[in-house]
Amino acid sequence: MPHSLVIGNGSVLAAFDEHLQMRDLYYPHVGMEDHTAYGDVHRTGVWVEGKGIRWFSHESWDIRPNYKPETLVGHSLLRNEELGIEIIAHDYVHPVRNVLVRNFLVTSIDGTEKTVRVFFHHDLHIYGDKQKDTAFYEPYTNSVVHYRQRRYFLIGGNTSDPVECKAGSHSDVYQSVLHSKEQVEACGISSYSIGKANYQGKEGTWRDAEDGELANSTIEQGSVDSTVGIHCFVKPDVKTEVTMWMCLGKNLEEVVELQQFVLTEGQERLQRNCHNYWKSWVNKTSQNFGSLSPQLTDLYKRSLLLIRLHSDNDGGILAAADADIMEFNRDTYTYVWPRDGAFVSLALDAANYMEVTRRFFAFCCAHQTEDGYMLQKYNPDGSIGSTWHPWFRDGKAQLPIQEDETALIIYAIWKHFQVVQDFEFLQTMFENFVKKAAQFLVNFREEETGLPLPSYDPWEEHRGIFTYTTATTIAGLHAAAQIAHMLGHHNHSERYAIAADGMKQALFFHLFHTETGRFMKKIKRKDGQTTERDLTPDASISVLWKIGVLEPHDPRMVSTMEQLREALTVRTDIGGWARYTHDIYHAQVAPTKEIPGNPWFVTTLWYAQWIIASAEKGEDLEAARDILEWTAKHASPAGILAEQIHPLTGSPLSVGPLTWSHASYVETVLQFVEKESSFSSGT
Repeated sequence: MPHSLVIGNGSVLAAFDEHLQMRDLYYPHVGMEDHTAYGDVHRTGVWVEGKGIRWFSHESWDIRPNYKPETLVGHSLLRNEELGIEIIAHDYVHPVRNVLVRNFLVTSIDGTEKTVRVFFHHDLHIYGDKQKDTAFYEPYTNSVVHYRQRRYFLIGGNTSDPVECKAGSHSDVYQSVLHSKEQVEACGISSYSIGKANYQGKEGTWRDAEDGELANSTIEQGSVDSTVGIHCFVKPDVKTEVTMWMCLGKNLEEVVELQQFVLTEGQERLQRNCHNYWKSWVNKTSQNFGSLSPQLTDLYKRSLLLIRLHSDNDGGILAAADADIMEFNRDTYTYVWPRDGAFVSLALDAANYMEVTRRFFAFCCAHQTEDGYMLQKYNPDGSIGSTWHPWFRDGKAQLPIQEDETALIIYAIWKHFQVVQDFEFLQTMFENFVKKAAQFLVNFREEETGLPLPSYDPWEEHRGIFTYTTATTIAGLHAAAQIAHMLGHHNHSERYAIAADGMKQALFFHLFHTETGRFMKKIKRKDGQTTERDLTPDASISVLWKIGVLEPHDPRMVSTMEQLREALTVRTDIGGWARYTHDIYHAQVAPTKEIPGNPWFVTTLWYAQWIIASAEKGEDLEAARDILEWTAKHASPAGILAEQIHPLTGSPLSVGPLTWSHASYVETVLQFVEKESSFSSGT
């Protein structure tokens, strides 16, 4: 199930489900080392004297996850009529320090004063599994610490209206400030329980909280978990503040110092800092949105924020951080696909966020193979990701690659240079990436035709010679030729240009199907002969005009796009474009002519981009506007775009957020406003 709320800072990423329970916690890389195992939940619940406890997953809660506008600060509403409680929840990660904060403003809604205990359960799987861990109560900081090897998690908290101060605050640390308005004695967590979970049938210490009392057990090792309680008074029409924080670091001293930072700054200042940082970040460029509605511009900014959230500080751009996909394939999308990263970089450069793309290009330079190509995917630390592409098949060795993942990086580097005009950057990229990558593209060609040798398609399902891959390789070689020419490397430039031009002619001769008047998905060749022609309508063919191999008005392109629209449109009340006909990936109904597959945001937005590129007058843009509105309609209430949606209900499917979906939306918005502006100015 796609996430309902995601927060982070490029080193920490935490994801919450529809019940505002934490389901994923990544540190020290975005998407790497998920310290919450798939299927496990960090529960949060509220106990009210005389009424008992209701965990956030209980049906009595009405929960509406959301963000504060233009920020990565959660602003969610939770209401429970049975308990007579309403909560405004602010969840965030400090933009610089590795501190996760959950701040609840709790109000009585039934006119009575209440004794309330808020319980936060943590079922950490440090380094991704549950063994050799330790959790202990640390009395001098009045906190619970989980650790293993070089990963430490300190859990503390406080309230503005405590029932009593906990005996155990043995340090002046707690003579500090949690609220900037007045000096108060900070009492910290009120109770705690440390025990075992997922071991010999033990469910975890959250069960200990269900009577409102925790055991105050002080240490456990092995398969451990913990629950902390913060006890407070809640009054009608008065917001009682309950705050829990988690400090993440690599040793005990680091997390203790982070807690001191939290106490010194205070929750209010921490939240304001986070709010102001991200609001300034997303508004750093004054962008004119023309006639687009506020809903569409809000989603544009939310998309930029979510893209940044999935961009690791060490350069990798993550596809998604949604571990629920494990149920489907026992693997996740928590990888850096060079293809996805290239498309995301193009969108970020267009939106003037070049600092993120530069880190991504540096990541690619560091992890390119000696032969010049990129592999299928990487972990955020640069190690090679899992793969299903074989090195040996049918008795022959083969490269387990998708060639577009190398070619598109070159193309994105050239587009980046066109924005920034930084020659020193371009020279560095040429020496550290482009030279080897372009030579690989030149070498990795069929001798008879000049077409690329077989590799895997962008959907990572089939091997052959694809229109999509051929187009991206042509674009990559042309970009390499321009880069080399710009830097005065004329021999290199000529070599790349000749290979690109020859491949382009081969594309038209071998991959355009004259009888149907459109480009084919792929061909297969053996012993110098074409043995298979695959005419499956596939949205990836759209890339031909998108990266400039053909003009959008070219008759071959127009005919192809019109046939793709006819074949891939989902003819239900939901609408949108499938990837290709008879697509069964996450299929909710058997593919038919009316429902060729699930609608994808990326493919539907590609069609909108073609409409924009082809538009000759303002009225021609209305169909593209409709697709932007369709995208916003099918985003979550918090502005999260999944990979695909149910063709009958519109509910999100696969992972969410998907970084590529948000990048495609950003790119489409920018292309729309640029084209609209050109019509209004007469250019």
